[in-house]
Amino acid sequence: MTTTFPPKQLIYAGRRPFILLAASVSVTVAIFFIIVSAISLDPFPLPLRPLIKTSTTGADTDSKMPHTFALATAAQNESLGFGEIVYISMPYRTDRQDAMNLVASTTGIKLKLIPGVDGSTIHEKAKPDFLPENLTPSALGCWRAHADAWRYMLDSNLESLLILEDDVDWDINIHEIMEHLSLEMQNNPLRLDPQTEREREAAPYGLDWDFLFLGHCLDSANPDRNDLFHMYKDNNMPERESQIHEMKDMERRFGLSEQQISEYRTLSPTWFPACTMSYAITRRGAQRLLMWLSYMGLNAPVDNDIAFKAQSGHLHGYDLNPPPFGAWRVQGSKDSDNQEFEEGKPLAGEGNRGGFSLNVRNSARKRLASLLYADTWNRYEKMFPKKSDEEVAAAKSEGKMGYR
Repeated sequence: MTTTFPPKQLIYAGRRPFILLAASVSVTVAIFFIIVSAISLDPFPLPLRPLIKTSTTGADTDSKMPHTFALATAAQNESLGFGEIVYISMPYRTDRQDAMNLVASTTGIKLKLIPGVDGSTIHEKAKPDFLPENLTPSALGCWRAHADAWRYMLDSNLESLLILEDDVDWDINIHEIMEHLSLEMQNNPLRLDPQTEREREAAPYGLDWDFLFLGHCLDSANPDRNDLFHMYKDNNMPERESQIHEMKDMERRFGLSEQQISEYRTLSPTWFPACTMSYAITRRGAQRLLMWLSYMGLNAPVDNDIAFKAQSGHLHGYDLNPPPFGAWRVQGSKDSDNQEFEEGKPLAGEGNRGGFSLNVRNSARKRLASLLYADTWNRYEKMFPKKSDEEVAAAKSEGKMGYR
């Protein structure tokens, strides 16, 4: 039997309704997926980061992925690659607020103030449960100010936040130091969770932690896990003599030699840091901190309770040693808001003129005096040499006095 096919025109004419229906369905499906994708986008996107292909870290980047290297350059922005940087300061410490803004503005950093809290003003009903009887009002106020920073984090469109206290100092090369840290943390061998696509796209330090301690008074690692650390060489390391003794001891327990202590930073899971002068948090970190150090009560000063909750596994973080932020000290009662002002007792030694900090190689605070000195009259002498009496007299007779 011979099969006779209809003309092509009839085939297309017969199929036209089906073709139109298929096209309509395809468009509808495409629109549906576009809408779904838009809805599922991260509701807290980070700002776009500059993709710079050069680095000043001095780090070995041959083994790093190109996107990792590009993302690390976000540390060169005014928030060091975090969503924002805030600092805590008592409202009356306008002296420290002046200093923080000076140091920040001369190192390309932007800060937002979180007001400190007088613990004696906190209502009894607002205090967290299980407070130790010996917790001082200043320690309670310190907790409340940090809790306000955690809450600010959750109220804001941020994925990470760097929290500073108002007595910190940092290296003039802080952007370079943090860029190097970003490279290491994006390739962090201590991660507990696999890296997400979101982290690869827009999280210079990852998001696999609750907090990242970048400035503390002292530190110690889990004594049962001296193998849990990552070390990397950093060209901006502080001299060994200026590093805090307890931190050097911790690195010796890791097995670092004295030479390595002078050249390498270590990243390790948080166990017992002291002081909260500088640390970053993620959104999950802010939630957990408010949960375990507010909603469920407070068992110790805020820095100690963070350490206790890290040891018990309620919180997860990393400590960087030596930290890139250090406490600025002027040797007097102005050093601490925990110390009451007493009439007749010295407030400070030589004030900021004689101040110092540890764990900082090139102090941004110490540089201020030379950086902001106008040197006016020496510059005039060089650019406009003083005229002799004869030159002045001649100019006067010609009616050409002064500079025109």
